[in-house]
Amino acid sequence: MTNIMDDLEKRGLLDNFSDREKVHELFNTPQTVYCGFDPSAKSLQLGNFIMITILQRLQKAGHRVIAMLGGATGMIGDPSGKKAERQFQGEKQVKDNADCIRAQLSKYVDTSDPNKGLIVNNYDWWSKINILSFLRDYGKNFQIGYMLAKDIVKSRMEAGISYAEFSYMLLQAGDFDHVFNQYHCTMQFGGGDQWGNLTTALDFVKKKNGSDCGAEVFSFKLITDSQGKKFGKSESGALYLDPEMTTPYHIYQYFMNVSDADVKKYLYIFDDRPIEEIDELYKAHLEHPELRNGQKELAKVIVSKLHGKETADSCLKMSVALFTDSFKDLNSKELAQLTDGLVVAEVSDDTPLLDALVNLKLASSKREAREFVKNGAVKVNGEKVNDLEAVISKKDCLDGGYIFIKRGKKNYACLKF
Repeated sequence: MTNIMDDLEKRGLLDNFSDREKVHELFNTPQTVYCGFDPSAKSLQLGNFIMITILQRLQKAGHRVIAMLGGATGMIGDPSGKKAERQFQGEKQVKDNADCIRAQLSKYVDTSDPNKGLIVNNYDWWSKINILSFLRDYGKNFQIGYMLAKDIVKSRMEAGISYAEFSYMLLQAGDFDHVFNQYHCTMQFGGGDQWGNLTTALDFVKKKNGSDCGAEVFSFKLITDSQGKKFGKSESGALYLDPEMTTPYHIYQYFMNVSDADVKKYLYIFDDRPIEEIDELYKAHLEHPELRNGQKELAKVIVSKLHGKETADSCLKMSVALFTDSFKDLNSKELAQLTDGLVVAEVSDDTPLLDALVNLKLASSKREAREFVKNGAVKVNGEKVNDLEAVISKKDCLDGGYIFIKRGKKNYACLKF
């Protein structure tokens, strides 16, 4: 079998290893590998999809993968990368979040055969352990000095860290020990900010099962864009995998707007095609970057993987409609997605165009609105309007009651009847 580490390295994903040679050697034969997911919300975010993509790559390479829901650890809170204490969520909220995320993960991880993939929840074992057992079986194996030396703890000493979050690394260590013994899971991976937790877990597994037990850990680079901003965040905040929380079109547009410098990096991460094929695609993109063919390909790849090819095709149709001012072929669901990020005003009566321009913040005053209309800078549902007395009525609506008003080349807003 081909060693998956070679491909991951070419794609620029790998970061730290407990032992690089041993990890590479382990992947010469089928292994069981796990990664954890924090149920802090009812949906995973776009950044989590990097780890999901890696699980998919490992699975396709012939390895069994375990996606672990943090139903227990999510009730404590991981201090990694946090400057202050997390707010506790209620037990029911964490459980509901974990159930939603399990359903999401099942879309992307093949669990049809337990020898291929599993989704487990660490609440299932931690909820059965009492405090005395925890202190004797886990706490006894960790020295305070060792824990204080970890960056995830040191970075919080000045601001303060509770005993609950301080103990988080013990729980993650227990997780690795559980799947090591229950499923012979030899490796754990996570993002670069998890390195302290990963190495703590490995030390514990080796202490409990022997230094030659064959367990290892490795991490992946934290992905940023060419400006150094964290991947997966838009101007409006987090981008979620749940289409009800972040529309597929919003995801599509996020990738349509990435810089040329980020196109190849993201294709390397998410596109399943060989590196050489991606290189050729990117080379062709750079010959005419103004056409944004690289961004189009990237957006199609991501939305197809997240929501299916049909949805990706629909997003392309929406993008073309907005660019060409042609909305009539879009259905109400597609039109609703187009309003994402636009100023939208609900109306029930006929509305003069000049009033609509002001109310939708496309003009600062009626005088300015008149100038825009007189100069031919205003379109309603793609049709240019020069009539200063024009009135927008329900009969002008597109499917679902939408009216799109454009001022200039890029300024859109929407009336909803």
